[in-house]
Amino acid sequence: MPWPEIVPLRSRRLLLDPLTVDAAEEMVPVLSDPALYAYTGGQAPTLEQLRAQYAMQVAGQSRDGTQWWLNWVVRWQHSQEPAGYVQATVEDADGVRVAEIAWVVSVPHQRQGIATEASEAMVEWLASCGVQLVVAHVHPDHDASAGVARRLGLHRTETWEDGEVRWERALRDA
Repeated sequence: MPWPEIVPLRSRRLLLDPLTVDAAEEMVPVLSDPALYAYTGGQAPTLEQLRAQYAMQVAGQSRDGTQWWLNWVVRWQHSQEPAGYVQATVEDADGVRVAEIAWVVSVPHQRQGIATEASEAMVEWLASCGVQLVVAHVHPDHDASAGVARRLGLHRTETWEDGEVRWERALRDA
């Protein structure tokens, strides 16, 4: 079944704007703070890296056609200022439509509930598109992300993948 076209989403304070390659220009300042990557040992992306990443992501589907890539820039409704992004990778696994979700919020906005609010809007939309299971992988040293997962109703499992803990929530019967 083809995936529906990604659409803008709204929450109480936020606008989730479908990602475009042009968004790289405005997202570099949002994502360039090394504190965002401190617990993983990663590096902040350059403009060229973001452009390449976004060019791949806006394609919407993996080359082999097994995954859909859904990405939104999170903006404040009142100012249109970007504050981060949310994303989902959706695939059908053994007859169950699974979405692996992730969120990144710029350091100045992290204590304002943006990750939770934006992810809630995304999960609600994913459920309306037939997603049955939502999964997030959270670094064990990142308490804020674990808190977001809890507020989304995800439950920590005992599964570890690539050094991160799996959290999940069934949205409907598989």
